[in-house]
Amino acid sequence: MFKKIIKAIKNPRKGWAFFTFMLKHLFKKKQGVLVIIGLESEGIFSLIHRSYNKCYCFEANPDRFKSLEKKYKKYSNIHLYNYAVAQYDGEILFNISNNNNGASSSIGNFDEKWNQKFGKEKIVMVKTITVPCINLYNFCKRNNLNYIDDYISDIQGMDLEVLKTMEPMIRDGKIGTITCEVTKNEKYNIYKDLPSNAEKDFQVLLGGKYKMVAKGWGVLKDGVFEEVPEDMWEMDCKWRLK
Repeated sequence: MFKKIIKAIKNPRKGWAFFTFMLKHLFKKKQGVLVIIGLESEGIFSLIHRSYNKCYCFEANPDRFKSLEKKYKKYSNIHLYNYAVAQYDGEILFNISNNNNGASSSIGNFDEKWNQKFGKEKIVMVKTITVPCINLYNFCKRNNLNYIDDYISDIQGMDLEVLKTMEPMIRDGKIGTITCEVTKNEKYNIYKDLPSNAEKDFQVLLGGKYKMVAKGWGVLKDGVFEEVPEDMWEMDCKWRLK
């Protein structure tokens, strides 16, 4: 996500969107609940956390979690959890990648065909560790979290599978907006051992209750549907409760 922000600043139109987005959240009155899965120290969360009463934040990578914990320890509205979010409660194998401080780390493993395009700078998994994991819907029930204003995920090929666990709240209209990193329909999940993360399958899950309101990368603006470069496998999509 941090690289996306840098690209936005270099692009005048995206830079303006980034600036107005930052100001909006900087001066917005604290209200509502944010759930965000997969954090970066300098990512979108650093711009928006001040505008929520409560932020429930999940990061599976222990090293990345430590830096986040240090950065946000003074904020009483931020609740950080060193968990992988999956389909069940327990433990799960988690693969640590070699790029950008482990930014592409995942429950899955890279597809070799996709990885060939990186040549000498291929992204690879360098180690596998066991981490605690949770089912997010079970977490919400245990913590009496009955309504989520904004839900954001960037979890390396698992966005749809995790969102499926929230189907009871989706069905009951208990999530205001949903923003996820999504695989383009014409591409495939870059993690070979994970199920589809394609836009069309999100639409199947959300279509009855939610309407897509934005598409692109980085800072999204409602009503703007931007095509990302052809060689990019993924994009960010946002849906709003109808």
